[in-house]
Amino acid sequence: MPEPNEALRAARQRLGSPSSPGQPMTRQELAEAVNTVVYRLTEKITEVDANHVGKWERGDIRWPAARYRRALRRVLDADSDLELGFRRRGSGCTTENVDRRSWLGAAVGIGAGGVLARARRAGAAGGSGDDLVASLTAPTESYRRMESSVSSRHLAPAADGHLRLVERVVRDELHDARGFAALSEAAGFCAWLAADRGDTATARARYQDSIRSAEASRNPLLVAYMLGSLGHFAVEIGDPRRGAQLLDRADRHLDDRSPAAARAWLASLRAVACGALRDRAAMTEALATAERLADREPGEAQWPWVFAFTSAKVARYQSSALARFGDLTAARKAYAAIPAATAPKPQALAKVEHALLLAGTGHHDEAARLGAEALRVGERYGSERIITEVRALRARLPERSTALDPMSTDTEEQW
Repeated sequence: MPEPNEALRAARQRLGSPSSPGQPMTRQELAEAVNTVVYRLTEKITEVDANHVGKWERGDIRWPAARYRRALRRVLDADSDLELGFRRRGSGCTTENVDRRSWLGAAVGIGAGGVLARARRAGAAGGSGDDLVASLTAPTESYRRMESSVSSRHLAPAADGHLRLVERVVRDELHDARGFAALSEAAGFCAWLAADRGDTATARARYQDSIRSAEASRNPLLVAYMLGSLGHFAVEIGDPRRGAQLLDRADRHLDDRSPAAARAWLASLRAVACGALRDRAAMTEALATAERLADREPGEAQWPWVFAFTSAKVARYQSSALARFGDLTAARKAYAAIPAATAPKPQALAKVEHALLLAGTGHHDEAARLGAEALRVGERYGSERIITEVRALRARLPERSTALDPMSTDTEEQW
């Protein structure tokens, strides 16, 4: 009977779940993180899932393939295979160590000097620069996983500082496709945070930077991701026509060989844009495409996404599309289908979108209740995006309305 790998299990459980704050990382979430890191380092698509992780933790597999051990060391912040309980048969240890602390110095402001020095040493020794790429991308991925449970106001300074570091490293040491991909990811995440803080000008500029870097990386999937992100941002700030044009550009970088999750994501964004443009036929077609593709690759998170794109996420976009279109009956049904485990910020945005539709159709009490719930989340996480939507909702409600009676005095004053 195999000996369980308690060291690996404990290392996983020390990490927080990116989708369920307060809970440990699940086997499936670890599998998705491993797939992402392997792709970044090798540009090879792997399909590790919860079953694979279970075999490692149960000890059924004591010595995973090198690419998986390397990815696990990075994800779980381990210095060696031995630290994660991995041993070759007949051997008590391994000397495969890796520096997993270097990027932490960058994140807290030590600066680029150490990272650049490391790059020069790797170059002098004939190194491939893979460790440097991983050191640049690890903080961005960590920040993206934190975003749903950490205030944007607190996360932005660290993300912006890391972006400046990546810009310097790519300019001076890593002027190749891998470097530009890392730079694109960092800029795209800073754009997302700027949008969440209500800084539209910075968000637009950062998205444009991310697209240029993605194009320089010559990775069509990354280009599609950044164009799609900018397109959705345009829809959210009230320019759905421009958003649809950007989504069309993104679509031209995908084809039938592209991951199903990527096509499902883009179809979902298109549905929201079509809803805002009041194009029912196009919206319905896009939603049908997203639903058909969403779970075709269950459990697989395809880089540059850090979470799997599932039917649960399609429900979130469906709710948004139908609310923007103005179909109250269908939007209610879609809103009810959004899983309760959805992270607080996406859940709050769904609530306020639903509330805006309810307010426009005279359902003031329900709209006010949802708006108050969304506002609390917006203030807790420093999301100006949510707070701005709540302000728009307040403007649609009567000045003196019994709909506000259930709210606390503090909440009314915040409105």
